[in-house]
Amino acid sequence: MSMAERKYRVVEMFRSIDGEGRRGGMSAQFVRLAGCNLRCSYCDSRYALYGEEEECRYREMSADEIVERLDRRIGRITLTGGEPLIHGGVTDLLRRFSAEGYETNVETNGAVPIGPLWEAGLRDKVFCTLDYKLPSSGVERRMLMDNYFCLGARDVVKFVVGDDGDIAPMLSLVERMERHYSAHGEPMPQIYIGVVWGLYDARRIVELMLDEPSLSEARLQLQMHKFIWSPDERGV
Repeated sequence: MSMAERKYRVVEMFRSIDGEGRRGGMSAQFVRLAGCNLRCSYCDSRYALYGEEEECRYREMSADEIVERLDRRIGRITLTGGEPLIHGGVTDLLRRFSAEGYETNVETNGAVPIGPLWEAGLRDKVFCTLDYKLPSSGVERRMLMDNYFCLGARDVVKFVVGDDGDIAPMLSLVERMERHYSAHGEPMPQIYIGVVWGLYDARRIVELMLDEPSLSEARLQLQMHKFIWSPDERGV
């Protein structure tokens, strides 16, 4: 199938601020694709998933149609889902965004290989915000560990803490990553730590960051959009 013929299942497109991550608080354009290969306990975009209580509604759009709807005044795109990397031809879409002059943040869940992005020559054209799903998510066993050892300084590894049982696995992975990147003389990806909305006290993360040497360069992230708008509101 040619790039011109390929259709992407788009749940929504909107302008807002990035609510978290390295572009937190900056204006961005969101392209949310339908479908996901995981079912996390704290998912806040179930309307983008197939087979949930609420019907997943999407529009099939070509890359041309998506680009035509973008606002050229905002040079940042966040490609999200669901899980965007399960879509065929997603590297073509990302190349198109780059050719149009946009910087794209790919939000991906850790259970899909990200190596194909780099093999497609996208390392300098996009960056990844890569989740690591901790035990409280219910899907930690689905994480692909190779993903966490092929990142660059522009990329982000994101942890979302839901209970105290998540702390030790998070620290273990950060320390493993530190050893790996140090041994290879490469910079660490950026570490961001958030909490499950309404379930875990963010002050405990701050205390942890102050006490744990491995988190000395980590950043606390709060979901800004949930403070500005209703936590259940879409398209913000």
